[in-house]
Amino acid sequence: MPNRDTPPRLVEAWLDFHRGGLCRNLDAVFAFYSHGMEIWCRSEENSSYRKLLKIIEPLRNSHAVELYHTRLPKNSGENSRITWTAIPPSIAENRELSTSMRPVAFGGPPRAIFVEDADGNMQLRIVPGSSSADNNASSTRIMRSRLVAWANSVLRNSRIMRQFAADIPELLSTAFEPAFGTATHKRARDVCRAHAKDMVKIIRELNKNLSRAFPKPSTKTPKKKNAAKKEPSEAFSVVMERADRIAAEARALSGQVYRFIYPSQQTVDLDELQRPGLLASLDALENETRDFEQALTRLTLIS
Repeated sequence: MPNRDTPPRLVEAWLDFHRGGLCRNLDAVFAFYSHGMEIWCRSEENSSYRKLLKIIEPLRNSHAVELYHTRLPKNSGENSRITWTAIPPSIAENRELSTSMRPVAFGGPPRAIFVEDADGNMQLRIVPGSSSADNNASSTRIMRSRLVAWANSVLRNSRIMRQFAADIPELLSTAFEPAFGTATHKRARDVCRAHAKDMVKIIRELNKNLSRAFPKPSTKTPKKKNAAKKEPSEAFSVVMERADRIAAEARALSGQVYRFIYPSQQTVDLDELQRPGLLASLDALENETRDFEQALTRLTLIS
């Protein structure tokens, strides 16, 4: 992350990278020096990489900027996508998902029709409806396509959630670094707050999608809402602790999501049993992130 010796234009470029949402698709590491910076990044698509080039190209006339890009092959590493022919058993055999994603049966119930035979006589025949083999095959293909889309969406949102959470402590530190100017402070705070808001949206979508894979509770437990009261302003160190905690919790939750889709074994480890449920943990992280965003707003008002 930028430090007090980092040239202002390089700090602005780093903030532009996050403000433009390039961190969603580019896995990038920035290293800053007094004379320039180095960037190592990897991606599966080129659009975000081209946007990053537009940010850094104007800097190369006055600063030493090195960019190292690795173009990942599709379906490689952490960003690999689940395909129609290789759905993990944990997804394909999930009864809740299969029930909610199976399409409405084709053709309706069997029906009776009259057909003229070779002698010209009308014969009553039963035409099969949704129970026909062709309709069942079509239904299965549609369901498997939906499962693939669901699983890839869950994995992508989990990765973005973890990345946004990892960026928040660095953005917060930049927003209150005394060596930087007022304009940089404001931009860093705005980007940090935007990351927190986007993260809340991603967690909600992730929670909504994952809830389809779990049995519905017998009684719906209402979500706890924070009381609408004026909270006292917190010191920067306390808000920073919140940011670090969010990053750690998001990293752990992202691992849980991955293990839910790709379980390493059929049994459950003891430490997994001792943790809160996945959906409950997502609810807690959403509340923690929302509280952080509000704490950052209060801290901004008094800084």
